[in-house]
Amino acid sequence: MVLLAIVMLIVWNFTLEIPYMILGWSFVVGASISILVREAITPSPDMRVNQLAAFFFLSISLYGFVYIFQTL
Repeated sequence: MVLLAIVMLIVWNFTLEIPYMILGWSFVVGASISILVREAITPSPDMRVNQLAAFFFLSISLYGFVYIFQTL
């Protein structure tokens, strides 16, 4: 899911079409929530790093969605 999000955001970067950006940020949100759920169910030794990365990706994606709603 993360790889698909990266691909969508790269395509958006070249085409600047809104659907690619919305789909890319949606995949980022889904991947971040998936990471947080996985860490809650089976904690790993690097749990804190994974949680911080997931929250960072969530905050960046929320910023992207705010940008989308301001431009519509």
